[in-house]
Amino acid sequence: MKHLTPDLLPKKYHETNKKNRFYGHCHNASGCLYMFFRSQNMHMYRAYDEKTSKQLNENFYHWWIVDKDGQIIDLTSSQYSQSYVKKLYKIGKKSSILGFNYKKRVKQLFSKVFNDLIGDELISALNQIRKEHKQ
Repeated sequence: MKHLTPDLLPKKYHETNKKNRFYGHCHNASGCLYMFFRSQNMHMYRAYDEKTSKQLNENFYHWWIVDKDGQIIDLTSSQYSQSYVKKLYKIGKKSSILGFNYKKRVKQLFSKVFNDLIGDELISALNQIRKEHKQ
């Protein structure tokens, strides 16, 4: 969760994110998890968040993952009360990663997490192999 940083959010979410570190990151976190495991194992879901939409005066959705066994994996659920997020799960629909800047931010998060997982040594070795392959 250390990689869910404000630079991955639209600027309009920065102030609220200071009070609630998971605010605005549900699409990023769910999209990143989806990219790691792909569709044969899980699907992305989203639900219209009426309460937040009214506060922002724009459409706002909450995102999470449902695995092949029907288990909900919601990395950012703590931004909501338990009762409210359960209501969102009931109305959720299967969806996919959004495009444009949304997808760009998911890819940035994926890169941060991937680099953290494989470590600098392996990254250097892979870069060396790519360099040699180009020659």
